[in-house]
Formats: sequence, structure tokens, C-alpha cells
Amino acid sequence: MKELTIPSVGIRGREPKRRGNRATRVPEILEVSIRIFASEGNAGFTQTRVAGDAGIRLSTLQHYFGTRDNLLQSTIKEMAKRYLERYKALAKSKITPEAALDALVDDVFAELTNPASTISPFALQCWSLAESEAFVKELMAEINGEFQEVFAALVAKINPTLTSGECVLRGALILSHLQGLMVYIRRTGDSLPDLATLRVATKAVWKALSAAPQ
Repeated sequence: MKELTIPSVGIRGREPKRRGNRATRVPEILEVSIRIFASEGNAGFTQTRVAGDAGIRLSTLQHYFGTRDNLLQSTIKEMAKRYLERYKALAKSKITPEAALDALVDDVFAELTNPASTISPFALQCWSLAESEAFVKELMAEINGEFQEVFAALVAKINPTLTSGECVLRGALILSHLQGLMVYIRRTGDSLPDLATLRVATKAVWKALSAAPQ
């Protein structure tokens, strides 16, 4: 009888990936981390779970992020950065500010109606956790401020007669409407109105907020 050899991977299950380098490994970890936080919430968001789903050792994850709170903070920042960069690019594109505002609405609706998108559940988990975790509350306030600046800058271009304070106020109103859509579209179910009509109406509302005199 020939000697039977069983590979170690057959005993231990999936072999952890090699550590790799920060430039490639960190984005991979954050992608997994975003998905887990969006689907499992704070209770299911553990370093062990993230490391396992990313196919790395727990020590490797901790090498890059240290504590669970550091990992969560980096995860929230990464998710916000993705959308902030997109919105800034649209706002600064070589089209009229009115067209840029329309493009932002189109981007928002494309994302919120995409079944594969994690933005709505991710945001809802963040808002919920901000009620009990001070560092998340502070981070969300900082992120909201950055998004508000994008909208306020567009309002200033559309309606240059407004004061800076009025532009900030209207930027805040547009942001609050966007955040309301994130909840409304996700939770309304069968009573949700026609999305194409809702998108057109949203464009009208955002333009009205931007163009109305002081």
C-alpha cells in the first residue's frame, strides 16, 4: 500500500493568504469590511469575521488596523470617500451647475435602486451606531459636513446672489433630502411611487432649493 499523504490545507481548510503589501491588501480588507458592516451591522462586525472573509490571519488584520474601532473608522471613511469623490467630480465637471445637480440626482437614484448596492444599509447602520458611539457620531458629523460643502458650492454657482450662510443652509437641506431618500426608497416597499417620476421630482426640488431667491 502506498503511503497516503494529506495536504495540510485539507486539514485546516482555506489557507490564509500571504500578507502582501499595504497598497493591495488594505483595499481588499476594506471591501470585505464594508460588506460585513452593511449586512451584519455592529453586532456582526468583528475582526475575526473580517479576517476570515478576507482570507487572512487575524494578526495580519491587526497589523494594518490595530483595534476593531480603528478598523470600523477606516471602513466608514472609505465608504464616504468613494461617494464624496464621485460627487465632487460631478460638481466640478465641465457642465453647467444645473446639469451637475441633475447628474448628482441621476447618480443617487442609480445607486439607491441598485440591488447590489450597500450604501443604504451601510448608512443606516452608521446612523444607528452614532447614537451610542461618540467616535462614530463625530465621524458622521465630519462626513456630513463634507457632503454639505459639495452641495453648498453648487448652490452658490446656481444662485450667486445668495450669502455663504444661505448656501450652506440650502446645501444642508439638499443633503437631508438625499438621506431621507436613502431610508424612503429602502423601506417604503409596495407603496413606493414610480421611481422615474420620483427622480424627476427630486431634480425639481433640488433645483428649486438652489435657485429660489433669499
